[in-house]
Amino acid sequence: METVIIATIKVRGLPVPIKIASQTEPTISQIYKMIADLAQKNDIPGDIKFKKILQENEQKMYIYEIGNQKCVVLIEKLEKVIEFEN
Repeated sequence: METVIIATIKVRGLPVPIKIASQTEPTISQIYKMIADLAQKNDIPGDIKFKKILQENEQKMYIYEIGNQKCVVLIEKLEKVIEFEN
């Protein structure tokens, strides 16, 4: 089966979540770098602090704070089960 990993980053105060697709799950350091880059590009001040991780089945949710803004990173694993022919 083919697997795709979707990383969705939501930051309170930003209008649209950011979605990144990959074939491999990002590491903690890659997630931190994505958040740091996002904070810098959007002028969000403050330190990035990891708060907690929640895990259920094929999903993980990392919760961070950037200064006083809440940041949630959702990692979803999607697998192709059936492929249809045209």
